Amino acid sequence: MKTLNIFRFLLILLGACNFVSAQDSLSLYQNLKSQYDSERDFKQYIFYNPANMLDYSSFSSSELFIDYFNQKDKVYRQQNGSEKQGFGVKTNSYQKLNTNKALWGSASYQNLKTKHIKFNENLDFDRVAPYFSSDSIGGDLEIEKYQFLGGYTQRFNKITVGAEASYNAQLGSRAKDPRINNITSELNLKIGLNYAFYKKFELGIFAEGERYLQNSRIRFASKIGQPLVYQMTGLGFYNNLFSGGTSSITTIHEEFGYKVGGQINHDKGKDFYVMAQMGQSSMLKSYQGTGNTYYDLSELDNDYFEVEAAKFFNINAQRVGFKVNYLSTQTTGKEYGYTNNTQLLAQIYKRLSYKKDETVTSFSLFYSLNKEKFSLSATPYYRLQEIKEQRLFPYSGQKFEYSIFGLLVDYKQKISDNQAITFRPFFDIKSVSSAKNVLTTNNLPTITNWINQDYNYLASDVKTIGASLRYDVKLQKIPAIFVEAGINQAKIQSKNNNFSTLMVGITF
Repeated sequence: MKTLNIFRFLLILLGACNFVSAQDSLSLYQNLKSQYDSERDFKQYIFYNPANMLDYSSFSSSELFIDYFNQKDKVYRQQNGSEKQGFGVKTNSYQKLNTNKALWGSASYQNLKTKHIKFNENLDFDRVAPYFSSDSIGGDLEIEKYQFLGGYTQRFNKITVGAEASYNAQLGSRAKDPRINNITSELNLKIGLNYAFYKKFELGIFAEGERYLQNSRIRFASKIGQPLVYQMTGLGFYNNLFSGGTSSITTIHEEFGYKVGGQINHDKGKDFYVMAQMGQSSMLKSYQGTGNTYYDLSELDNDYFEVEAAKFFNINAQRVGFKVNYLSTQTTGKEYGYTNNTQLLAQIYKRLSYKKDETVTSFSLFYSLNKEKFSLSATPYYRLQEIKEQRLFPYSGQKFEYSIFGLLVDYKQKISDNQAITFRPFFDIKSVSSAKNVLTTNNLPTITNWINQDYNYLASDVKTIGASLRYDVKLQKIPAIFVEAGINQAKIQSKNNNFSTLMVGITF
């Protein structure tokens, strides 16, 4: 699908959403406060249950924007590349049909180029690692991303039900050896139910199911000087039997997963809420051999648990809130072994060979002040993060402990009846409390150097500071227009990584 057709589709979708419900009669400044509510961002986890989307906002709103971004990193993980440039177009809409019904949706297209990627020939690196394809040459990658989402919720007396479906796809390619053709697709379905059991108390349950698929093909136009393509198995090790240079290498990652959870909240979450969810997923990686024969190489299983609680207070025109979140993810990897016989390959074992445990404990505060012509919110936060990664045969491992604290400020100012500005400065400091490793190296210096460089990156402090400035204006007989510019700078190993973005759009 061409970029122009995508853009036309988004315009049609936005127009259709706006047709469903007439524009709310709010002033520009009041509409901005409703559409970009900082407290709603603070407690966005509650809207994971689609039944809660009925209380997402009291008013309908839609927006369409185009953005351009540029990221240049001097210190980076080679698997993710050093520079990203691209543009995107996105639309989203929330329509309050009446007090008992609401629907929402979004669609987006993004075109980006990632430069200087090495040791990674797959998309969604953090999702498929440690079982990804790798080579020491790499290169630039052209990526197109598509996203579609839609949801609906309705209240029946004391019961509210909601459902949401989303689809994401990516196309990744490289025109030079090693030539890559990667396609990913992800389908996600959510359902939720709330029951108002006592006064303003609600009890809710929700569930999610997903399927993820990545088809990856690597080929070489040149028949000489081909680099080896490794099927990595964690911390610098790889599957010897299925690694090498051939005219074409095809792998498939397929994942199925689910999550279930529950909640209890008071006054639609404006007073307090407690939510918890758990889930599992399993990803199988397969390798295409001769003909149409596929060999299972590895299996990656994830166990997920998260709980969050928040409490809010009113003090005159001020709102104060406190939030605690705990997240635990346990990942285990199993590898398949085959007979090393070129005439017949038969599976002889499947063994546990990889473990990764990650926990994050977060504490956040929220403060907001709302006046007739301005609003101010501040969100300081502190997180403790621990990551422990191990490969069992042979043993190799690393462990990191981080302390992260930061502050996000949101200031909106009414200039006139048809003009407003939004200023959002922030800073984030990631301090490495502990970094340890026991890395068993192989006989390939290029991979050993890469693994050591990756460890040094993960063991480095990062200080990030940035801000965005947005200007909104409402002219007669046309939708409100906005322009937003943002920059941030991350200092790591005494060098600066820079990011900038520019957005232009309209709001309804």
